[in-house]
Amino acid sequence: MSGRWIDILGLPELIELRRRRRVVTASLGGIAAALFTTFLVGFAAFPQQLGDHDLLGVPLSLWMVFSQFVGTWVLVYSYFRASRVYIAPAVDAALAAIDPPTATPSTGSTARKVTS
Repeated sequence: MSGRWIDILGLPELIELRRRRRVVTASLGGIAAALFTTFLVGFAAFPQQLGDHDLLGVPLSLWMVFSQFVGTWVLVYSYFRASRVYIAPAVDAALAAIDPPTATPSTGSTARKVTS
């Protein structure tokens, strides 16, 4: 498809792709901000309690740090999973809308149109 960018950006497939990316980014970003905020509030407001109390022989302060480490990796995995399952189909649809595959008469296979 040749055309102006404004026409391409108005395609329903691209609008859906932007919506899906916004949902994933906003939700995972909100979770990351909440995770970091609890970490900061915990260490700023309760430093003595985190250092004095143990859970399974490990100070609560170390559990807080460990929760940040694990939470970060869970967020990374969630983003990769969401991008593969939720965003990738929208990317494929948007690419197909911008540059639809064309059938070659001799083989019947699909190939992308090359324009220069």
